[in-house]
Amino acid sequence: MENNDIPQWRELLKSAIKREGNIPSSRWVQLATTNLNNEPRVRTVVFREWIGSNSMIIFTDGRSQKTKEITINNNVEILWLFLRSKSQFRFRGKAEFIENNNNYWKKLSNKSKEQWYWPHPGRKLERRCSKHMFNISNKPSNFLVIRVNIESTELLELTVPNHKRYSWEKNQNWSQIELNP
Repeated sequence: MENNDIPQWRELLKSAIKREGNIPSSRWVQLATTNLNNEPRVRTVVFREWIGSNSMIIFTDGRSQKTKEITINNNVEILWLFLRSKSQFRFRGKAEFIENNNNYWKKLSNKSKEQWYWPHPGRKLERRCSKHMFNISNKPSNFLVIRVNIESTELLELTVPNHKRYSWEKNQNWSQIELNP
């Protein structure tokens, strides 16, 4: 398979997204990392876009714990559940930070940009800063873009009467393998 080819699982994912409609939660994915004590950590993040055939883009606050975790261990897993199509996609891969992320910042709405000026995530809640205390045209240093380079994908279709499960591996040219559910 050439690099420009879209893997079969991407077509199945596209179909699942289409069935969900335009509801905001159809872009929510769960990102799993390993913390400094080798314990799993899972949180919901927003899928932003694809780069190439198998790299996913996610934005994060550089002050969040996940950035430290990814810096130490960049192995991640993403789970994307679609209720209407009853499909669950699991992606395993390596996360990296995109250094030149100015174009991503420019694409954000002003309302989305404001959240990057909030106080430090995970700390005791303080009064939010007034809009007049920052200039949203200036990208803050805590705006980070994560690129997840997917190395394997699994799909579980929660069909009736029997579930179906498939896997694809990048190092196997994304060939589909049917698995026992």
